Amino acid sequence: MLVTTPLLEGLKNGFPESRVSIGLGDWAMPLLENNPHVDEIIACNAPWHNKQNCRYPANSPKTFLEGLKYVLFSKESRFIADKQFTHGIDMLGSRQGSWLMRRAKIENRYGVKGYAGGERWCTKYINFKEDRKIGKAGLQFLKLLNAKEEIDPRPSIFLTKKEKSEAEISWGQKSTNTKRIIIAPGGGFPEKCWGDQNFTQLTELLLKNRNYQLCIIGSKEDKNRISLNNATQVINLCGLLSLRQSAAMVSLADYVICNTSLCMHLAGAFKIPSLTLLGEWYDSTELHQEQWGYPESSVKGKELKVSINKACSVFEAYELILHSIQQINLNN
Repeated sequence: MLVTTPLLEGLKNGFPESRVSIGLGDWAMPLLENNPHVDEIIACNAPWHNKQNCRYPANSPKTFLEGLKYVLFSKESRFIADKQFTHGIDMLGSRQGSWLMRRAKIENRYGVKGYAGGERWCTKYINFKEDRKIGKAGLQFLKLLNAKEEIDPRPSIFLTKKEKSEAEISWGQKSTNTKRIIIAPGGGFPEKCWGDQNFTQLTELLLKNRNYQLCIIGSKEDKNRISLNNATQVINLCGLLSLRQSAAMVSLADYVICNTSLCMHLAGAFKIPSLTLLGEWYDSTELHQEQWGYPESSVKGKELKVSINKACSVFEAYELILHSIQQINLNN
């Protein structure tokens, strides 16, 4: 959802008289609060290509049937159909997303060719390119609509002053030499994560520097991923923050360390330098950076084409962080 926000800005700027609605899962709705480029947020808890609601593999027969049932009979699908939209965009490019637009009798349907099979039921589509940044890919829909807006392909989150001030209180007093570091050890799929033990060992190394103030964020399930002994430099807020509160904490950080997860995009939204550590599942660090990275972010993991066959070690990650923070100090 976050990488869709640049497209929302482009649509609203290109067509200021239009009414822009977005359908998304309930869990993600708070991140669009106060967004001036959205007129309406619609519940669309679709059971496909979504780890929150999809109970089976994306292309399995069961997911096919659940998706078809949702499109034809769900209350949310009927609500979308009743809105009588003239244009619809399926950012993902799934067949189910295209079915949903047809079910809603949307005349102008835009999708993606070459990813999840949705282009057959679309009137126009962009082409999927695996080495293109996802945010930039989304902006290609503007060209299909003959809009000429130039938009930064960076996520947008609109925090209030109150949210920022509360995050400042949570962080606590900051001295001149203090560096605030967010650590987010959670992720959607265990095989894609760097590992709890790695994050624990890395955190222990970071605690050697008394100027580092560490904050661990994530869901309730992430609370015990990093095991430490009464470290006063660490605050563990896993399970205690809303999505927006987590975003506010990231916005005030100096550095972010995470799996490939929401936190990577929160850092990107606020231009916070970050290190994303890939698990063994990923074969190419370079490709991940091209698809999901930001100018101030680093991604580390395997790169099979140059015979890097293992995920980043704890010591390698530690050295990268020290170097990055040194650069931050020089720039400041």
